Amino acid sequence: MEGPLFCIDVGNSTVKVAQFSPAGEMLGLEPIEEPEQLLSLTGKRVVYIDTRLEPHWRARLAEIGAEELSLSRGVPFVSDYTLQLGPERAAQIIAVWESGKFPAVILSLGTACTIDYIDAGGRHRGGTITAGIHLRLRALKEGTGRLPWVEPQKRALQLGTNTEEAIIAGVVGGFRLELRARLESLRKQYGDFSIWVTGGEVELVKDELPADAIFAPELTLRGVWLWQRFLHTSGGSSLSIL
Repeated sequence: MEGPLFCIDVGNSTVKVAQFSPAGEMLGLEPIEEPEQLLSLTGKRVVYIDTRLEPHWRARLAEIGAEELSLSRGVPFVSDYTLQLGPERAAQIIAVWESGKFPAVILSLGTACTIDYIDAGGRHRGGTITAGIHLRLRALKEGTGRLPWVEPQKRALQLGTNTEEAIIAGVVGGFRLELRARLESLRKQYGDFSIWVTGGEVELVKDELPADAIFAPELTLRGVWLWQRFLHTSGGSSLSIL
């Protein structure tokens, strides 16, 4: 009988490893801070997706014989997007596609904030990419001479009465308005859809989202497991990206 499978998501800000049973049950999940920690998985079955493309992490993954999942090997869904579609977005789309709950919008709220739309037939129609809240705050600090770093907060100020409050009003408040307007625009064009939400910045905007939104913090890693199952079942010969 096959042993557990370790699925790794090398994201822009964090690296997470999840252990799955052969039946697809998640047995454990933990972040890892340093590439050397990967050496503990030597001799294990390991698959991964890599958004960061940092050489040290990739070297350790190669050293333990980990298998990389990429769009060039195939995905189970049809997409209007090119092969530039990132592996993290692809994994999230696979997880939602497998659920059958579409039409659907996937909100991935992290370092980069992405939105992807799957139509009623299960076809990925495309998406959007913008900077997440932390990245916007960092850009203000690093790209100016006077503006300070401000820790992100949930409160949605309309106007600030000092620089820190004004930054929160502009960045967090502006992000909330942007997210609301984007969802309204998609609904106006495509009709109703389920909303799937994942990513490390969810808590900063959670109260801005509809009550029936599906919050799925492990969506990416679930998609990684489903992706490797598809590739190993199909032999990796199917490429459904147009």
